[in-house]
Amino acid sequence: MKNLSGKRAILYRRVSTTDQKIHGYSLGSQKDSLRNFCKLNSIEIDKEFEEDFSAKSFNRPVFSQLLEYAIKNKNKIDYLLVTKWDRFSRDGSDSLVHIRTFKKLGIEVNCIESWIDHEDPAQLIMLHINVAYPEVENRVKSERVRSGNRKALLEGRWINRQPLGYIKGRDFYDKPLMKPHPELSILVKDLFEDFASGQYTQSELLKQYKYFPLKLKRSTLNNMLRQIVYAGKIVVKADKSNAETIVESLHQPLISLETYNKVQNILKKRSVFKQKAKSINPNFPLRGHLKCSKCGGNLTGSASTSGTGAKHLYYHCNVSKGCNERFKTNEAHNEFYELLNFLKLPSEICDLFENILEEKLKGSESEKEIQIMKIIKEIEEIEKKEEILTEKLLNGVISDEDYKQYKKKLKDECLNLKETKSSLKIDDSDLRKQISFGVSLFKNLPDLFEKASISLKSKLLSSILEEKLVFKDKKYRTPIFKEAFGYIYNKINALQDIKEKTGNNLSKVSRYVHLTSEMSNSLHEELNEIASLFIQKNG
Repeated sequence: MKNLSGKRAILYRRVSTTDQKIHGYSLGSQKDSLRNFCKLNSIEIDKEFEEDFSAKSFNRPVFSQLLEYAIKNKNKIDYLLVTKWDRFSRDGSDSLVHIRTFKKLGIEVNCIESWIDHEDPAQLIMLHINVAYPEVENRVKSERVRSGNRKALLEGRWINRQPLGYIKGRDFYDKPLMKPHPELSILVKDLFEDFASGQYTQSELLKQYKYFPLKLKRSTLNNMLRQIVYAGKIVVKADKSNAETIVESLHQPLISLETYNKVQNILKKRSVFKQKAKSINPNFPLRGHLKCSKCGGNLTGSASTSGTGAKHLYYHCNVSKGCNERFKTNEAHNEFYELLNFLKLPSEICDLFENILEEKLKGSESEKEIQIMKIIKEIEEIEKKEEILTEKLLNGVISDEDYKQYKKKLKDECLNLKETKSSLKIDDSDLRKQISFGVSLFKNLPDLFEKASISLKSKLLSSILEEKLVFKDKKYRTPIFKEAFGYIYNKINALQDIKEKTGNNLSKVSRYVHLTSEMSNSLHEELNEIASLFIQKNG
């Protein structure tokens, strides 16, 4: 180290909360070290700066003041001194840039514990190592934290702030494990179940006095209803090597997975309806459901005034795109009602189809009950194995490591069985109601559509159409229906011919209607939407 006597220096001290708690890099300790160094080397202290701020970047309030002071007093200051290089920065590339910036001002940045001779080319490599090491250390620590957090999540341990309805807790091994709040958890459970019933909107739930203790806001409630953690599941996000996955949690769930899935379906459907509502106009009930036959774009509707002052309504394409597709609304509406009348099916055939589905559902229920009973027994066997495993751990027969390994394997098996069991527990009584509404739709489709409000008409079209309608040469192309709607329409249509050949005999015609579990799920979801529309309309 060269003679420093008579040189002037700025002293910079920095800590972060982590530094103080873990490493003990207190501001007081740094101050003593820097002042002692200056005293021993006869360095005059020009000004001192200190702050409590992260060193991930140089965007620090006090450091900005330091730089401004250095610029104003350039050529009067010789050194900017720190105790350790990580006090200056934990970003290697930024450190070198700022070291060069100070050098242009005639100020040398140096560290009293790892002094660098900037005039010695051989020591330049040490400078690069010294300023890079804090960044490397930070990245290693961050990677360890991320790895540890992911491992905890994969074990089913929630590591973030406790969701509303939970409080901090500890497990058998004295590790953090949240537990239900003795009072609020019950309200959270009721909140999910009320929303899952479909009888309440989020705004209505917020106004209920019962839920005031939760102190909810609209945004909080919306986010809360989307949290699968309440159903005893944890989402582990993807990283560089692993895809996103969902694991069974160690904490106690407040709601069932079935309730959670019902809530998500309602949120999704209401979101779609909300977006559709913006384009609804009583004069243009088909707007948003028509596609241009020429360019494939969406058609809109507007009115034009003739020379006599009369208004004429048209559906048309976007003129700015250069498409001249245009036709009168009354032509489109009249032909649309003709289409609805064409879709209307004989009542006796609809009733026959409904009876056949009832027969199929009864058979399906019996099969489900057998499967569910089998799964329940398998789950009970796994629970017995878990009890035996715990006893072996307490008696010292197996190690803690083996216990965790086997416990996880059993929990995974149990989780898979419970998910399979949940998928089999579709409420068939609800499905029966939905099928009844769906079938009645085919009996009365034109009348129901004509009497419906403009909002309900739009919702109904969204429920039954998979693709937008195309109107060309004053006719509609064959529409593409949603799976459930199309399934019923095609099957009832086919039964017309079958009935004439076999008579009204269920045992002879029921084999023509095959209701798979996948189709049952589809009917359940799509007809629920259709049925709910008519429940709202007809009470």
